[in-house]
Amino acid sequence: MTEIVDENHSDDNLTTSSKTFQKTADTSLDLELPPIISLAVIGCAVVVSNALVCILFCRYHRLRTITNTFIVSLAISDLMVATVFLPTYLAGLAISPYIIAYILFAYLFNFCGITWDRYQAVLKPLSYRSNVTRAVVYKILALVWTIPFLLAIIPIFWEYRLGIKLSAERIYQGVLVTIVTICSVLICWAYSKIFRATRRQVKWMIEMSETNARIVNSSQPIRLPRQLSKRLSVNISTEVKAAKVFALVGLTFAVCWLPLIIINVFFALGYPDLVPTAFLDVSLYSLVGNALADPLIYSFYKSDYRRAFKRFFRCCQYGEKSASGSSMTANDSLFTEGSCN
Repeated sequence: MTEIVDENHSDDNLTTSSKTFQKTADTSLDLELPPIISLAVIGCAVVVSNALVCILFCRYHRLRTITNTFIVSLAISDLMVATVFLPTYLAGLAISPYIIAYILFAYLFNFCGITWDRYQAVLKPLSYRSNVTRAVVYKILALVWTIPFLLAIIPIFWEYRLGIKLSAERIYQGVLVTIVTICSVLICWAYSKIFRATRRQVKWMIEMSETNARIVNSSQPIRLPRQLSKRLSVNISTEVKAAKVFALVGLTFAVCWLPLIIINVFFALGYPDLVPTAFLDVSLYSLVGNALADPLIYSFYKSDYRRAFKRFFRCCQYGEKSASGSSMTANDSLFTEGSCN
């Protein structure tokens, strides 16, 4: 049975501290078989799905867009949940609060990066390509992965200074809760702006189609405006669909992270005993489930990844047929080559 090493250890941060996940870690070895199996199955699904997102990104050049770069970065943080956090929990090992802090903040900041990208694409479409360049994205991703590391290792500076440890941990926990709250509020604010802009764009598309219909009915041969409006409508429609996808991801994020945020608010206020053990279990399942929900949303709702999934599995099917010695015509070979590259 894993024991709490130090009552005043810096596990009291946003990382589901010693009295949150450490509390559940004490009972992890006593878990019944169904919860262990369910968490293991979810963890395997998280690894397979997010690994597939990364593989498709590397395999198909058309997927290497700026938005999908943020998606792959988020998938990597999801993989860390399934390959680092979950196995140590199921094994009943003491989980370092620094590792948990890094994983959770890496996911949070990655999601902030995705939200910023969608905000720029939907609300500032004319300047999107000039402002959101590869160099800018790489700098943002460097910050997304560096800042969580710095936040996670801050408690090291007072770990062995007993005189200031307790007060420093209180301040540190308050800062972490404040950061999470600010990030969550900004994400909600950004998506509210995206929804409003999307609504205006859809209204504009309807008005444009009605105007084109009137022009056609009046037999006025104006072809250039029709081609231009069609191109604009396609671009806006693409951004509207992308906004819906990431809105769904945002809703999933809010629902799955709400238990964790509530728990840490209670700890920040000094009422950890008011958090029931069942609620800790709910926060665990919601955290792992969130890592699984993201790639499922991409595969079902994001058109470019949906097409890539189909091509990839079709390629695998043709590869199996080829490996088994089945005969293929020259056209089949060309189709297979075109589908897999």
